[in-house]
Amino acid sequence: MHLFIGKGIRGGVALISHRYAKANTFHLPINDSSLPSSYIIYLDANNLYGWAMSQSLPTHGFSWTNEYVNYIDILDDSDTDYILDLEYPQELHDLHNCYPLAPDKIEVNISECSSYTKSLKV
Repeated sequence: MHLFIGKGIRGGVALISHRYAKANTFHLPINDSSLPSSYIIYLDANNLYGWAMSQSLPTHGFSWTNEYVNYIDILDDSDTDYILDLEYPQELHDLHNCYPLAPDKIEVNISECSSYTKSLKV
């Protein structure tokens, strides 16, 4: 079980490299009234790592369960934590290419790299 938990440790993506947003509101000179209104808001979140490191982590009482749990009902300050199986449909991979849902820590073999990556000499 401890190996299972260790395998699930991953870092987070700290940026989105391909920015795209399009507002549609009557406040703008060009808008499409047939589409719903949408707005753009800029948020600058600081100390995400520090905040994450201040959250409690499980230390004991690990067990497996087959119980169905609706994760929406789990309170943020619950005494119980869950590790879950994630199904991530292949058809969403390209759509989420710039910001993957669940990045994975893997070792990439040079044969899996593009010609461009191989030419970087890093």
